[in-house]
Amino acid sequence: MLRMMAKLVRLPVSLMVAVSAGFGYLLVRPVPDAGLGLACAGTFLLASACSILNQIQERDTDAMLSRTASRPLPSGQIAPHSALVLSLVAAFMAFGCFFLLGVPALPWMACLIVALYNGVYTPLKRRTGFALLVGAVPGAMPPVMGWAAAGGNLSSLEILVVFAVYYLWQVPHFWLRVERDASEYVRAGLPIPVTCFGQERYRLLLRLWFHAYVAGILLLPLFSQMQTAFMRIAVTLSAMLLCLISGLLLHRRRHETVFHWVNASLVLVMCFLLTDRLYAVYAGA
Repeated sequence: MLRMMAKLVRLPVSLMVAVSAGFGYLLVRPVPDAGLGLACAGTFLLASACSILNQIQERDTDAMLSRTASRPLPSGQIAPHSALVLSLVAAFMAFGCFFLLGVPALPWMACLIVALYNGVYTPLKRRTGFALLVGAVPGAMPPVMGWAAAGGNLSSLEILVVFAVYYLWQVPHFWLRVERDASEYVRAGLPIPVTCFGQERYRLLLRLWFHAYVAGILLLPLFSQMQTAFMRIAVTLSAMLLCLISGLLLHRRRHETVFHWVNASLVLVMCFLLTDRLYAVYAGA
């Protein structure tokens, strides 16, 4: 039962969403408190609700992909109407956390995420290989929600740059992941860039998005109000190293290795920003 629920809510993804919200929260209020717990719990539950609803919507194509065929819905472990009830319960609990935080923007952002992810992105995946350009918006929202939950100004340039980095990261992350199962996506009738545009154009687009992501990281030392020179240098050098090594790997078409480098780079950048913020607060104290 627990294993089925973990698959239904896509536990690793939902946990990463919660961690991203906690990251945004700690950038504003670098002290663990009840608000941090509510922000992480709310975003985890919202991600779980969206994941369950997404699997209801895509249960037919999930059954055609080896990576998703064992999920509870395509494998028949749970009925769609039961999954829908679980999705609604998770969404209700998520909104409860957001209302307890007392930040009016949070429920509205949650509604936007559901509308874009389940209402626009999921149906659009069947029509175009560029659906991710829409889907990356709700995917980049968790740190913004954590920032708002901590009382941060949503018009701050700092959180806008963080949002941009998260947005740009998702494109190479997702494209490199689906490339591994390109033949299965074709069989399921799902368009992806590598099959829609051919290998050469796909590689060009991948490099374009990858370098845009690196450029976003390079903006962080300039606009994220980092306090320590060492951490600004560390973020800059990390971006340059990522560009050098991953660019070489892309040239050699070792895309599986680039996939892991891209994911690790986002975690590393989050750690640098949090370390900088914590050092500034506690060293000053």
